[in-house]
Amino acid sequence: MPSAAPTQQVWIVPGLALARIQPHPQLDPDIIASYVRKDRRIQPNSPQTAAARGRYRPSRPFLVALALCGLSGALLLTPASGLETPPIATVAHVGRPVTTVLPAPAPLDSAALEREVLTRYRHRPLARLLGQHTRQPGIANRIARAIVKEAQRLRVAPSLLTGVLLTENPQLDADTVSNVGAIGLMQVMHFHAGEFDCASDDLAQVEANICHGARVFGQYLRRTGDVRRALLRYNGCVASTNTPNCQRYPAKVLRVAHQVRQQILLYPPSRPAVDSAWVAQLPTIRVTSGD
Repeated sequence: MPSAAPTQQVWIVPGLALARIQPHPQLDPDIIASYVRKDRRIQPNSPQTAAARGRYRPSRPFLVALALCGLSGALLLTPASGLETPPIATVAHVGRPVTTVLPAPAPLDSAALEREVLTRYRHRPLARLLGQHTRQPGIANRIARAIVKEAQRLRVAPSLLTGVLLTENPQLDADTVSNVGAIGLMQVMHFHAGEFDCASDDLAQVEANICHGARVFGQYLRRTGDVRRALLRYNGCVASTNTPNCQRYPAKVLRVAHQVRQQILLYPPSRPAVDSAWVAQLPTIRVTSGD
């Protein structure tokens, strides 16, 4: 008698679609049923989900304690004294125009400007100025080079040494000798010849005369620490009365140095005319040893 075909069994699982499972000759139907139960899913509105929500809901005492902790922290972080509010008059000007006060401009450093011009153009601005005092352009260039060189060595402004030179010898006559024996461009006394480490001892020579004159002034400047007293000593106004009205000598030198610096700041000649008006408004230049 032929064996009967295996019958199909239908398993109804909650939450799942109907599944048709073919029975296996070597698999127990109870095992299949237990396997299907493991794949059951909890629905959002199922009794199991409602029970889980009720199990993990915070209690009322816990919420009250949490609120008290937050209130205590807020009280601790609140400043003890009240914040002061500025009056409205200091915040807004009602009915009055607001005036903005700008800071005063910084004073111009003319010494730094002079160094900048001479660093860029070297001795040429000074040579152009000195060329107005002589008909020998070669002499003007030699004097300008020597002054810039010695000013750098002494760390003084070239305009200051030029002021001394033009006060002593405005005609730039290298061979002139005064009635007291002062020689050359910077009117150096003959007993200073060979006293310093200059290239030559001939005080009638342009570079040697400027070297000796600058070293004499630098020596007095180191001893006194003051430009005016150093100029008085250079003029012999401390221990001698050979020069009439010698007390006016420092003011005269500084006035000439001021004019020299103004001319240096106007270089090159192609600078616009507006710069001439700007330089003319510069305050009186106070030349010091550090300029």
